[in-house]
Amino acid sequence: MDKRAQSIRALLVCGVLAGPIYVTVTLVEAMTRAGFDLRHHRFSWLTAGDLGWVHQANMVLVGLLTVLLAIGVGRLLRTGRGAVWGPRLLALLGVAYVVGGLLRADPVVGFPPGTTAEMVQHTWHGAVQNASRSLSTLFLVAASAVFAARFTAEGRRGAAWLFGAAIPAVFAVLTAVGLAIGFNGAGLAFLVTPWIWVIALALYLVRRDATRRHDLPAGHATARPLVAG
Repeated sequence: MDKRAQSIRALLVCGVLAGPIYVTVTLVEAMTRAGFDLRHHRFSWLTAGDLGWVHQANMVLVGLLTVLLAIGVGRLLRTGRGAVWGPRLLALLGVAYVVGGLLRADPVVGFPPGTTAEMVQHTWHGAVQNASRSLSTLFLVAASAVFAARFTAEGRRGAAWLFGAAIPAVFAVLTAVGLAIGFNGAGLAFLVTPWIWVIALALYLVRRDATRRHDLPAGHATARPLVAG
């Protein structure tokens, strides 16, 4: 494998690592932070309080990993449908997490412990932090549509269905599971669903590129990038 191929694979692997890191650290925080209630609190509220820096660092790290994934996808899918906006939307997804990590959510009643209604304030950084979470969801949904359209154009209908319909399907399942075990079902789904999709896309592209390179004639390992058709 040449250096370019190795660098692309390394960038794609960043997408594989991002999800497990973010979900694991977030759940550990949620179960150990005093006053945090999985049944009612949003995970972004973990950025509040004295230990908020832990979740802030977590968000910045996975955001940067997602941006690196986007760079790798852009280098791999250089032409064809979605070659421009697919990587861009992934990069915007990562940037939304970075922005959310650089800011702190406003405290809510009961979290951090000791916060009363009189102490709750609505700040600009809390509003932007909250908006970043909504924007990340929009970027993810848009990216899923772009990649589904690309794979449809390539005649890969299985992949198109997987990456186009996976988000609502996984969200519905995780919401039901969360409700069944007493967690905030929608919150659990919002936490896990994006990263299942990102991991699946990164692994799919890694495997697809490896298969393509294996099928190339000897001496042509640096041939054209993945294109539609």
